[in-house]
Amino acid sequence: MPAVEAPPLSERIAAARWYHSIELPGGVVTPGEYDLPDAIRRIPFPSSLSGKRCLDVGTRDGFWAFAMEARGADEVLGIDLDDPAGYDYSAPAPPLEPAVREEIDRRNSAFQVAHDALGSAVTRRDLSVYRLSPEEVGRFDFAFIGTLLLHLRDPVGALGAIRRVLAPGATLITNEPISIPFSALGRVPVVQPLMWPGLPFWWLPNVAARRRMVAAAGFAIRQAGRPYLMRYGPGWEHAPGSLSPRNLVQNPMVRWGAVHDCIVAVPHAG
Repeated sequence: MPAVEAPPLSERIAAARWYHSIELPGGVVTPGEYDLPDAIRRIPFPSSLSGKRCLDVGTRDGFWAFAMEARGADEVLGIDLDDPAGYDYSAPAPPLEPAVREEIDRRNSAFQVAHDALGSAVTRRDLSVYRLSPEEVGRFDFAFIGTLLLHLRDPVGALGAIRRVLAPGATLITNEPISIPFSALGRVPVVQPLMWPGLPFWWLPNVAARRRMVAAAGFAIRQAGRPYLMRYGPGWEHAPGSLSPRNLVQNPMVRWGAVHDCIVAVPHAG
C-alpha cells in the first residue's frame, strides 16, 4: 500500500488549539493566546544553554522548551499533564463532555505539531511537577516554570519539587502573573485567593509574596526584574468588551495582556 502523506503544516496548525505563539520555519507563527516571542525578549532568559540539561515545567505547546533547545541545550525535558483529571481543581473536577474532550485533544496536539515542524529532539512527558524526583527524571542544570503556579494548590511545594531535581550551581527562572493592586502594598506579602469553583485557579500573589514563595522553597534570588506585560497573541478570545468592569478598574492593562513577574534563582546548598 502507498504511504499515507501527512497533512500539510498549515492544516495541522489549524487543527490544533494553541496556547503559545511559536515561530516555525518558513515564517509561520502559531496563533497562540500569548505572544511568547515578545515575552522572551523582556526577561533575562539565557542566550546560551550550551552543555546544559534543561527542564521546562508546564511545557504546554513547548515554546520555552524549544527556546532552550535553540540556545544549545544538550538535552531538554518538558513536563505537563495530558489529562485534566490530574489538575488541582478548587472543587471536584467537572465531568468531561465530548466537546471538552475534543478541545483538550486539540490542545495536546499542539506540542507535537511544533515539535515535528522544528525537527526538535525535545522530550515531553506526562508528569506532575509534584512528582519530580532525581529517581524519576535525573538532575538538571537549568529549569523554567511559567504561568503555572497560580493553577497549583501548593505553589511552594511545586517549587520545592523543582529544587530537588536541580544540580549544584543550577538556575531556575520562574515567570508568573502577579496582582498589581496588592503589589502597591510594597514589601508586605499578600496573596489574592482565586479558587473559582470548577476551575484550576488558586493564588495570585503580589511581588513581595512571589519572592517569599521562592525563598520558602529553598532558593536564593539572584535577579528580579520589574513586572512586565505578557501580551496576548492572535488566539486570545476574550475581547475587551467581555471583561468585567471590576477587572478593568483594577487593572486596565488586562485588555492587552497579563502582568508577569520574572525571578532568577539558585537553590541553596544542602
